[in-house]
Amino acid sequence: MTYLFLGLGIILVLIFVSKRTAKVTLGLAFLKAVASVCFILTSLFAMVENPDCPKIVGALVAAGGVWGLLGDIALDLKYVFKSHEKEYLNAGFSSFGVGHLFYIAALYIYFGFNLKAFIGAIAAGLVCVGIVFAAKPIMKLDYRGYRNITVVYMFVLGYVYGLSSGYAIFDYSLPALIFTIGFILFLASDIFLSGLYFGQTEKKRTSRPAIIINHLLYYAAQFTIASALLFLK
Repeated sequence: MTYLFLGLGIILVLIFVSKRTAKVTLGLAFLKAVASVCFILTSLFAMVENPDCPKIVGALVAAGGVWGLLGDIALDLKYVFKSHEKEYLNAGFSSFGVGHLFYIAALYIYFGFNLKAFIGAIAAGLVCVGIVFAAKPIMKLDYRGYRNITVVYMFVLGYVYGLSSGYAIFDYSLPALIFTIGFILFLASDIFLSGLYFGQTEKKRTSRPAIIINHLLYYAAQFTIASALLFLK
């Protein structure tokens, strides 16, 4: 069942990105949400089908996916209901940030506390915050009042990436390496997302290649994180 929903999710994502443009409809938002349900189901069935996966860890990863789904819905609704763009964008960023907190909890519960990984996580979070400021002139971004929430979100994302990579390096853990690949894909996705949301030109904010790459990287991240549960032992 894990691979069934993984495969179904990939098919739905490909259909979604083939139709996704800068103009978002409720129908497209629904299709995106259904694709997101698939990575939640992938994590749940991976937890069930791997007897070595601690149920609390699987539940936390699935919960992270649920918050990702909520973020998906909010960020697409900001295009549909443009008069409430600020509320939906803040809700979307907040939802993804909460989702990463669930992933962090899952990592700590499964791998335990590792001082080197913890220090690396803090350092990675601070580096990501630095990237937020450095990217503004380089990528010609205008955060338009969303800088603070972007900084908080990027610190949390950088933290979970640094934590998982620390476990992969210091504990020589294959599951941690798979989690890390997922979070690297998340980071790469958000690089393209920043241009789409905060680009100073209309052309940059509506670039269809950037839209497609952003979504492909994002879903690759979520399905990789969900699939990591198959390798816990």
